[in-house]
Amino acid sequence: MPRVAATAVDGFLVGVVTYLDGVLAPPSGRGGRPREDTVLTTLLDTLGSWPAAVVLGIGAAVLFLETGVVLGVLLPGTTTVVLLGLWSSAAGTGAAPPIAVAATASASGALLGWTRGHRRRDVAPTTHGRLRARVDPVVRLARRWLAAQGPLGAGLLVVAAHWVAGTRTLTPRVAGGAGVPLRLAGPAIVVSATAWATTIVLLARALGAQVVGGVGWATAVVLAVLVVALGVRAWLQHRSAT
Repeated sequence: MPRVAATAVDGFLVGVVTYLDGVLAPPSGRGGRPREDTVLTTLLDTLGSWPAAVVLGIGAAVLFLETGVVLGVLLPGTTTVVLLGLWSSAAGTGAAPPIAVAATASASGALLGWTRGHRRRDVAPTTHGRLRARVDPVVRLARRWLAAQGPLGAGLLVVAAHWVAGTRTLTPRVAGGAGVPLRLAGPAIVVSATAWATTIVLLARALGAQVVGGVGWATAVVLAVLVVALGVRAWLQHRSAT
């Protein structure tokens, strides 16, 4: 078992290095930088010889960390789910295992983020360090704005945020700090994470790696429209009150 685990870790590191090299390398030649589907194909070749439990376990760890820790904003959550979908199709495992693993891991991390934000809602922010001094006012502003949206607006934002990288990590923390109750945030996170994982896995199995960019842009636009709509609603309510 130790040897198998070591081989799996080595393969994972090779895959990550290959992925980063393909994504970050500058364009060269007539073809420019490698296509996303080519990079994912390379990763699939690396994962091909791994046991299913190892592949799903690593995917779960990445997705849990993406939503569970602040530095998770740097992790490729959507790409990981796409990769799980492609792998399940190639390995003939069916869509259910990657959907269940991805949804559970991503929702669990987001709920952990909500818990941390909720516990710190009454803690006075410190001003130690330049970064903290810059971040704390933004966090307080985001909490006040989310709290002002009411249950419906807050719930919709939590649902929509799970579909967009970055906001998938930060929104549950802001919601917890803003006082959004778990009875609202919990179901919103679980339903959204399940729908997100199901959609991405099924699209990846049906369409391939090309869904990475398309899904990212589409969901970001939907979230932006929702934020603008809530902002306009708040402005109209303020205007009518005055």
